[in-house]
Amino acid sequence: MKHTVKPKPLLVISNGAGEDSIAAQVIRNLPPECSCQVMPLVGCGDAYRGVAELVGPRQNMPSGGLNILRDLRGGLLGLIVRQLWWLVIHKHEYSKIVAVGDLWPVLLAVCSGIRPVIFIGTAKSDYYHPYSKLEAWVLRTFEVYSVVRDEPTAASLRQKGCQAVYVGNAMMDGLEPQKLNFSLNPQELGLALFPGSRQAAYKVLPRLLELTHQLSVHLGRPICGFIAAAPSIDIKRLAGELSGRQIAETDYPGWLALSSSENVRFFLIKDHLADVLKYSQVALGLAGTAHEQAAGWGIPVVAYERGGAKNLRWYRARQKGLLGEALIVTEDRDSDIVEALSLLCTKPEERERRGAVGRERLGAPGGAQRMARIISEGQL
Repeated sequence: MKHTVKPKPLLVISNGAGEDSIAAQVIRNLPPECSCQVMPLVGCGDAYRGVAELVGPRQNMPSGGLNILRDLRGGLLGLIVRQLWWLVIHKHEYSKIVAVGDLWPVLLAVCSGIRPVIFIGTAKSDYYHPYSKLEAWVLRTFEVYSVVRDEPTAASLRQKGCQAVYVGNAMMDGLEPQKLNFSLNPQELGLALFPGSRQAAYKVLPRLLELTHQLSVHLGRPICGFIAAAPSIDIKRLAGELSGRQIAETDYPGWLALSSSENVRFFLIKDHLADVLKYSQVALGLAGTAHEQAAGWGIPVVAYERGGAKNLRWYRARQKGLLGEALIVTEDRDSDIVEALSLLCTKPEERERRGAVGRERLGAPGGAQRMARIISEGQL
């Protein structure tokens, strides 16, 4: 009697909530015969629930990967050791490893001994921060197959001797609106609100609602705010931070309506970003991947930070470089934020110009399917 040898699964590792979402979209496009397991390096991998089997050590970090010192105090070093040890122990169980994010998961993949290594690079681009000579050396030396976020970056890596291609941006896949109708009146402005995917989101949202009210007064027109909660956010806890507001179910499963004033109303939603984008003309928030998806949809985004555009911290500076004029970063001051939003709301030609930049930088949908093909077939 012949015994059928079960094919080894592939392993996906990713380092961030946005990276988890991108990887999950690629996994959905893998052929049925290609089994897959996932190990999120930061957080508990909420975006993977129902998509792939979670394995290995995982733990939520205090800053979600944005502040290395806070995360080190929160146990990051111990988590890294456990994750690397787990990879080394289980390396013979996998046929290949896919690293999603920046070079950190690539280094873990290389150290694990699992081969081949496929890299879906989401963090860097020649538009802002090219891969360094050292990073290119790692990709070249360990024969990493690199799938990057735009063609200029792929061409640059190939010039450095790396195997690199651009096949589209998986961020723009899966953004298909449902048949929902929120009946915005002709004067009502749709505003997307992105509190982010990290613990700070629970404190950020009340500020976003207050800014929305200020914008309505400034414009003299009604606003409907669509709050997009990230997969890692507890929507009940998020609603609980909105003291003084009544929460009600809507006709659409998963959508919550918040009590509002005469000129401002809000809906709170999780897992339906495309519907938020469909009904919005402008976006406001402190998010990562959601900002980029909005820009790719053609919706300009306003973010704020202490010091404004002249003193950006590394994460927002990176995002600004990637999105260009599709993202406006203002000083962390209500008047500045409202003024930037007002510019986009009152000047359709400016809104369209910036939206066109976002569409160009993010590219067309279809990347996830092509990435899945590369992963399953094992060649660029």
